[in-house]
Order: sequence, then C-alpha cells, then structure tokens
Amino acid sequence: MRDDFVQIEGKHFWLHHTPIRLRGYTLGSWMNLEHFMMGMPGTNSMIHEAFAQVYGRERAELFFDRLLESMVGPADIAFLRGLGTNTLRIPLGYHWFLDDLHPDTFVEKGFQQLERVVELCRRNGLRVILDLHSAPGGQNNDWHSDNRTGQSLFWQYDCFQEQTCRLWREIARRYANDPWVIGYDVLNEPTYGLDREAINGFYARVTAAIREVDPHHILFLEGEDFGRSFELLDAPLDEQTTFAVHFYPFVLEEDVLDPAMPDERRWAIFEQIFYRQLQALEHFDRPLWCGESGYNLLEGQEDFYRKLLLKNISLCEQNGLSWSIWTYKDARRMGIVVPGKDSPWMRFRARVEQKWTHEWEQETSMRLTRSLWELYQLPVCNRLAYDLDFRVRSILHRLEVEEILKPALAQTPWEQIIQYPASFAFENCEKRQTVIDGLREVLSSPD
Repeated sequence: MRDDFVQIEGKHFWLHHTPIRLRGYTLGSWMNLEHFMMGMPGTNSMIHEAFAQVYGRERAELFFDRLLESMVGPADIAFLRGLGTNTLRIPLGYHWFLDDLHPDTFVEKGFQQLERVVELCRRNGLRVILDLHSAPGGQNNDWHSDNRTGQSLFWQYDCFQEQTCRLWREIARRYANDPWVIGYDVLNEPTYGLDREAINGFYARVTAAIREVDPHHILFLEGEDFGRSFELLDAPLDEQTTFAVHFYPFVLEEDVLDPAMPDERRWAIFEQIFYRQLQALEHFDRPLWCGESGYNLLEGQEDFYRKLLLKNISLCEQNGLSWSIWTYKDARRMGIVVPGKDSPWMRFRARVEQKWTHEWEQETSMRLTRSLWELYQLPVCNRLAYDLDFRVRSILHRLEVEEILKPALAQTPWEQIIQYPASFAFENCEKRQTVIDGLREVLSSPD
C-alpha cells in the first residue's frame, strides 16, 4: 500500500494509516453538458455541433473553453474545500480527449482542462475521483452519456470498448504517481439488460489496461441499470477495486417528491430502495462509495430539498458509505451555486424553454412511443415501451436542436453569446444558502 495515496483495506478507505470517509460534490455538466441542467435541448455533442454550425467551429470551441473555465475556477474549489468537502468527482466526456474521425489521436486540450482543475484541487487540499461520464458508443441509452441514437452501442461493438480502454490507460499513465487522485470511476451508469459476461468482461479488460501503467489508484465499478443493480458483478480483481452505487429513489418511486407525503412513508421508501441496492455488495467486504445522489432544487422548495438531501447523506453516513452529491453548479436545476435569475444565461434559458423543457420532452416521447404501437391496435408492454422511448427521444432531440436551439442561437449575436459563460463564474453566482448551511453542519462532524 502507498501511505500517501487513499487506499482500500478491509471495509474502509485509508490515508496515512487512518480511516477516511470521502465526502464531496460532482462537477455535473462540466465536460458533458446535460440539457435540462443547462437549459438547452439535445445531447452534449449535438449542442456543441449546433454552436459550430451557427457561429463557426473556431468560435464554438472558444465558447465552450470559456464555459469550462467559468464553471470551475479557483474560487469554486476554495469554496468547496471551505464547505468541508474532501473529494471532488470530475466527470469526463470522451469527446474532449478522443476525436471520432481520428480515434488513434488524443486531444490534448481535454487533458489540459482536466489538469487545470486537478491542480486547483491540489492547491486547496481537495482529492479527486475521475469519472468517465460519456464513453464512445454510449454506455447507456440516455442523453447523459451523450447518446444520440437511444441505443447503447458501447456493448455491441468492440471498437468502442477498445477506445475506452486506451483512453483510461492514457489517463492512468498521466496520473499514476499523483496522490491527490483517489482513483477512477471507470464507467458511469452502465445500461440495463446486460449479461454477466458483458459487464464483467469489460471491467476485467479496462482493469488490465489501467494496471499496465498504474498499480496503485482505486478503481470504482458501477452496477448495471444506471448504477443500481450489482447482482451480476464478480468479485474485484485486485485489492484496490471497489464499487460505486447511485441513489436516486425518486426514479423508482416518483411520489417521494410530493411534499404532502408523510415523512414516515417517504423515509421507509428511501430505506427500502437504499438497502436493496446494497444487498448484493455486502459479501464483497469492500468500502462502498455513493458516487451520485441529488434532486431538482426547485425555486421556493429549498427547505424540502435540504431535507431530502440530508436524508440521503444520513443513510450513507449511518451505513459507512462515502458519498458525492450531484451536482455543484448548473443553470438553477440541481446546483448549490447557480447563475443569477436575471443573468444572460438564465435569460437565454427562459427564451428556449418557451418552446422546450426536459419534462415536456419526457412526457411527449413516451406518449409518442405508445401511440406508434396503437397504430397496430395492439398493447405494448411497459418494458418494451421503456426501451423504445429512448429512441423516440433521440428523434425529438434532433427536432429540438434544429427547430428550437439553432434558431435561438441564430437570433443571438456572437458578441452577445460569448459573454454568457461568465454567468457561471463564482463571483457572478448565487448561493443556495439554506442547503449550504445544512451541508456545512454535516461536513463539520467527524468523518
């Protein structure tokens, strides 16, 4: 074991011969834009392409460089460390590191942006976990893996898995001797319906690729069905490998978001889902990390959000889990540091959302999925409708980008929109103080 690295021993993470609990935040929508969090329809790469088609590729690249720098700067990392967090999960979008047209060439700009943030963390005494949030081919069917087709092709084509292993080998080579990097969350939220051979085969393959150059850092493996199911996973291949769960109870039981539900009933549902997810991992005798957990922070519901979030954290703390909250900063959806209501970015989001919202898109896509089958005058089972809904939603993404996003961009002069990323600069943001105060209380207690 390396004393200067966070390492696994038994059911704990250790640093300098002392058990440590990882407590932190995730930089959601940093290198991988999520439409509802940023207020623009389409997947990450579709949004990037829309900017390039309207403003030209060089200007589009300048815009997104500025956005990365505005979303995470020195003041952000200092704030998170001052809050009491000790860990930052950094999601990576593969497009920043690999060029689809030249897959054998690494894109240096992505590594430079990553190193900029890692260096800020080093200076502030904040350790990091690197998370591959979007992989070539899409490791799941949904928009948050930058999936443009609604099909998880990552699991069907070996070339995508090979690209991913190459990327991880290169990341690991660069950070192999860096003690401020805790480890690698190798694949965010794998899709549902995988078999044992598929998921364990890839994990064995990517582990071997990383261990060629880095024997020390921790590997975090997520379960199938978006990080919720672990029954298929084999025992870890080495002593520095463990598991990451994602805990979003409202995805399975939407009613828990009803403020009128009695808390006794709400917490019973939370606990049932939480312990069911952990059951398949108990026999591995490894420390567990809840790599994602969070809620939409709606205007005027800060107290309710705080209550939900602190319940999630308390479940982790009471059961010895480390945790990372989703997300630190976005366009006033889930973040605790957000652009002002009257900022240029939020005014643009309001203009786009006159014609589109994520909620409208979800409702419409499922209605379309079922109506297509009704043309055959036959019922469609819920499981098939769920699967096909991702493909229908990908059609809506294309329509929304062409008919809503690109016209909105075309109506916005370049000299104006290049100022929009500054809305995310720490000094220009508002703080969700009710939630922050609750987090500060938790983080002030011993690990």
